[in-house]
Amino acid sequence: MSYAPVLAAAFVLWPIMGVLGGQGYAPLLGLAALPALALARPKWPPALYAIPAILFVIWVVIGEAWSPVSTGLISGSLMEGNFGVKASSVRIFLTAAFALLAVGGAMRIADGRAQVSTRVMLGAFAAQGLILAITTIFAGPLLTAIYGTDPVDVASGVQNLGRNANAFALILPVLIAYLSVRPQFFWKPVIALLVVTSLLFFTRLDNQSAVIGLVFMMAAMGLIRALPVHGFRALFTAIGAYIAAAPMVIGTGLRLLEAYNIHLPASFQSRAWAWHIVIGKIAERPVTGHGISASKTWEDTYADHPDWLARLPDFWAAYKVVPGHPHNMALQIWAETGMIGAVLVGFSLVLLGFRLPQPDKMREDIRYAIAGMTGVAFSLFNFAYSMWNEAFWSSLALAAVAIILLSKRQRESL
Repeated sequence: MSYAPVLAAAFVLWPIMGVLGGQGYAPLLGLAALPALALARPKWPPALYAIPAILFVIWVVIGEAWSPVSTGLISGSLMEGNFGVKASSVRIFLTAAFALLAVGGAMRIADGRAQVSTRVMLGAFAAQGLILAITTIFAGPLLTAIYGTDPVDVASGVQNLGRNANAFALILPVLIAYLSVRPQFFWKPVIALLVVTSLLFFTRLDNQSAVIGLVFMMAAMGLIRALPVHGFRALFTAIGAYIAAAPMVIGTGLRLLEAYNIHLPASFQSRAWAWHIVIGKIAERPVTGHGISASKTWEDTYADHPDWLARLPDFWAAYKVVPGHPHNMALQIWAETGMIGAVLVGFSLVLLGFRLPQPDKMREDIRYAIAGMTGVAFSLFNFAYSMWNEAFWSSLALAAVAIILLSKRQRESL
């Protein structure tokens, strides 16, 4: 039995889940991972970099005990028909388990046994890019036709377009890496066109996270090219150190912005003010944090900060400064799981960087795909989602599996 066709079938659904707003990536990961039970075998002892990551997931589950929004691991009852698993920690635990299964199954695919499956996967990614182009160009009439004229419904549609753009940004490095090693010169301008058009579409959707993701993608690829031996170590060590020192790093940046009276664009300025609040909350419980999803309970509004409100329209007065989550996962890790969680995550990334092979010992398309995807994910990590958004982590896990599947495809010309 080969796991590659299972993954190909899952990736056929990838663009569909993107169009639907990305919330389907979590069940898609589960469906893709379950067949891997027949293939993946637990590795003991686990890889060194996995140990702090596993401990972090366990710590997150423990943190449910003091979370102000916790309803317990389960809620309701089967007899009353309202049984549910609402605990974010359980969803994160299941996502991590499914990700490990999918990655383990993909790693066991024999070299050369993913030729057709890889083509199917790349075709699905190209289809998503085409769908993104169409929905971006014709966003106005499409949103009206699907969501009507209710501003709330239209805003939900716009958010779904943005999530689809984020999902495409995650797998864009795979397409770029695959095309970049094709020997014909024809593909070089195709790659440039793909990057430029993606940038234009992300800009038109006003998706700054995806735009910055492209910048980080190119920077990460450039780092790997400049450091062919220690590139991954430098990249993941830098990210791990940033997470471990996030309150200090971001706090210093915010103070510099204030000192030089620098005003950011509206969306980023609102994030900066939210980060001010979050850093203050971190100082209240720096070691253990406030508990998972605690940021949902922080009720500061702009009316509580007149100096900020003075720079905004009056109707912002009732808006929460932290709108459900900080839109920065590093700060959210600190605020909700404390220094313990931040150190575990940072240490895991450092170990991963040292565990990966040297870039110059990997196939060219694979090393650039890993670097590029890391860059995009780092942008989304900093500006887009909640730390406990299982749909995002599922999409990232599937994107990582895509790189593994690509690596199992033999390319005689390389």
